[in-house]
Amino acid sequence: MHSTTYFLFLSKSLLIFNFFFLLFTFIFCSLLFFFSRIQYFQKFSLKNDFVVKVQYLLFVSLLISFFVNLVSFFVYCFFFKKYLLSLYLNSFFFLPTISYLNYFSFDFFGFILLFLAYIVGIISFLTLDTRFYWKNVKYLFSMNFFTIVVYLYVSTSNIFLFFFFYELLLLPSVFVVYFVSNSRRAIQACLYFIIWTQIGSFLVLCAISYIVSTTGLFYFYELNKYVFTSTEVFYLYALIFFGFGFKVPIWPFHYWLTKTHVEAPSGFSIYLSGFLVKSALYGFYKITSIFGLEIDTTFFLVICFLGVIDASMKMWGQTDLKKLVAYGTIQEMNLIYLTLMFGDTYAVYAAMLFTATHAFLSALMFFIVDCIYRRFHTRSVVEVTGILHLTPNLGVVILVMCIFFAGLPGTIKFISEFYIFSGLFSVSVFSCALLMFLANVFGLIGFSKNWYNAVFGMNTKNFSSTTMDLTFKEIYITGYCFFFLFFFSFFPVFFF
Repeated sequence: MHSTTYFLFLSKSLLIFNFFFLLFTFIFCSLLFFFSRIQYFQKFSLKNDFVVKVQYLLFVSLLISFFVNLVSFFVYCFFFKKYLLSLYLNSFFFLPTISYLNYFSFDFFGFILLFLAYIVGIISFLTLDTRFYWKNVKYLFSMNFFTIVVYLYVSTSNIFLFFFFYELLLLPSVFVVYFVSNSRRAIQACLYFIIWTQIGSFLVLCAISYIVSTTGLFYFYELNKYVFTSTEVFYLYALIFFGFGFKVPIWPFHYWLTKTHVEAPSGFSIYLSGFLVKSALYGFYKITSIFGLEIDTTFFLVICFLGVIDASMKMWGQTDLKKLVAYGTIQEMNLIYLTLMFGDTYAVYAAMLFTATHAFLSALMFFIVDCIYRRFHTRSVVEVTGILHLTPNLGVVILVMCIFFAGLPGTIKFISEFYIFSGLFSVSVFSCALLMFLANVFGLIGFSKNWYNAVFGMNTKNFSSTTMDLTFKEIYITGYCFFFLFFFSFFPVFFF
């Protein structure tokens, strides 16, 4: 068998096995949990024993599924390497996909999103585990259900099912907050997030309904061949841009995100920033890929440009570390959204790479804020000072995090931004220079000065000099994020 054919067959087999393995485990564990609640079956085995067995089975199945997905991802990368190097392809929109079961297919961005779902889910789980939420078996069920929905979302070829699974991702989000939150304000923040994102979903539904009613087609590979008029493309593009933009979020609809991050537990902040907003990026990428005409995106680029400006300015006046991180993530998400509208090969590739970078970096930053809050019982920059003196390991981790956020040469963010600004430089030198100044100079100084004050500042409160430093589990989680930030820096070398 030819090597490429072998890789294709292996990747398909692993994808099909992984999906049905997750589905079977979820159904089997649900039945076990259901029967453990029936009084007749409780006399054969203690109820608590059943719950413990279900917990371990769910967690082990997620780990097995993660490693199978990791292998299938690398097999996919090897198979499509020759296509990525081809000079005849001028856009990632035209990359061939792995199709299976007739109605499902995977593309490169979908593989990255599924990979992030596993990684960010594990980080979120470990963060909540610090506060003993792992004992809640319902949370494990939510994580397993979430993984199955993500699998369907990134693989379906039907545009209506694509929207349905996009909306279904909200269900495990509500479960996660409900099962792990200990305050009414956190649940209200989740509802605030749902209300705003549903406004955007309504706009996406309007666009999809018009596409289906006009074309009579449901599948992406059929819609790619349909020719829309320039007027139709503009209005459909606007609906999709704003519909998914509410969740990204774009300016000026991003205030819900800062409120949600401030009120929600850190585990949900990691889950929201590390994955959920990335699902909107993928939805925008997938649906806009069916438009074959050239689109004048100047108006939409200006909105994303204003989002970068606004977030960069807001970082200068923040005193809450979690809100500071939220604005830092908003700045990067607007930059990624802006990049996806270029349509150039290197620009789209950079956006995909930056998506993975932002997921690990935002998870790391929100986890660091959680570590600070559990030690000092405050997130205020005015009150939290002298971290490097009180907790040296935590101080060093913060400094390394700032290095990755700054995008110094050799880091993954530098590589991503190099591709992004290279593409923008060929379009407009002035816009490129202004965006680089706002994102990498003005915004970076506003972000870093608050962290440096917290790390190096004089201790203004009587914090105990015996404040506990990072535990082994916290070092493991931060090392987990640093590893993948370092790991993804080799992707450009592999493909190019």
